[in-house]
Amino acid sequence: MPYAGKVDKTMGAETVGHLKHMLETELKRCREENVLDIAMFLGVDGRIFASSIPNELNPREYRLLNLLKGNLAHICNQLAGQNMMMSVEQFEAGTVLISGVGDRAFLVFLTTKPVEITKMQGMLSNVVKTSIVVRHLFEERPITPEVLAAYDEAVATELKRLTRILFVEKFEESKEFKKNKEVDAYLRQRLGGLVGPGPQQEALTLGYNEVGTSTAYMTKDHWDRFVTILVERVRDLRGDTVADKAEKEWRAHLKSVLTSFV
Repeated sequence: MPYAGKVDKTMGAETVGHLKHMLETELKRCREENVLDIAMFLGVDGRIFASSIPNELNPREYRLLNLLKGNLAHICNQLAGQNMMMSVEQFEAGTVLISGVGDRAFLVFLTTKPVEITKMQGMLSNVVKTSIVVRHLFEERPITPEVLAAYDEAVATELKRLTRILFVEKFEESKEFKKNKEVDAYLRQRLGGLVGPGPQQEALTLGYNEVGTSTAYMTKDHWDRFVTILVERVRDLRGDTVADKAEKEWRAHLKSVLTSFV
């Protein structure tokens, strides 16, 4: 069992790029799970905030998308200042679903596949869920247990799932990952200078095995224990004076890196 408990492999949006990735991920999930062709998240001013569109469109999909583009200004004018809940329009080219996201934005889903209005309840429920999720993300609200408790289970589960997806796909871009890599490189270099390459690798392997995780997922508690292990190895090989000096320097650097905003 890891020294500091189970690693939390979830991640909130730290940057605009992360937020856009989460929005696009949610649109893609809704589009694919409901067998829809195109998904877009727009503002009532016509700006496209995120989308999920196949790389190649067939003629029917292209025709339906152009139909939407041609009517976009009219749709935006209708929605401006109004908190629309849901609209379903059917054309010869296909079906257009519009779901409001607050009073200044909305979702659009297009499908060229035959759709019977009387059999759309499941799809419409999923679209409403996606609207709630997208609004939460777009308003940059936190995804904590307390916040999730206010939603129904489907919405809360989806938001939590998105944090896991973001962690898997974008964790290496996070501040935590970069800080951990910096700390690891620092300790490796300083430890090697004191005990040599052989004992250095032995101590590092022992340390990571003891804390029960890898460099990427280290927390402050992991690093505190890790430094203790390395210092004791230095103490065995170089004595108390060298070990005490190393511990003071290493812990100061560790605190500096982990508490920085960068």
